[in-house]
Amino acid sequence: MHGVIGRTADLGLAVRSVRLATGMTQDELSAKLGVSQRWLWELETGKPKVLNDRFFVVLASLGIELTWQGPQLTASDDAHDA
Repeated sequence: MHGVIGRTADLGLAVRSVRLATGMTQDELSAKLGVSQRWLWELETGKPKVLNDRFFVVLASLGIELTWQGPQLTASDDAHDA
């Protein structure tokens, strides 16, 4: 499983996919993390209000790694910036 997380819904989908792949229920994962089942449900469904420091704890506990992808610079772009 992999993908680029570019919006809140992508993050929720990644958490849900890995949770299901590991066989955990929302109740089990929320208990492990010390958060409510509702909070986890809101994260998995992409509710923006849950995006705070706790979501990094969720990602780390599931082994999810965020990556950032930006535009590739060409040699002419590098010369222009100099």
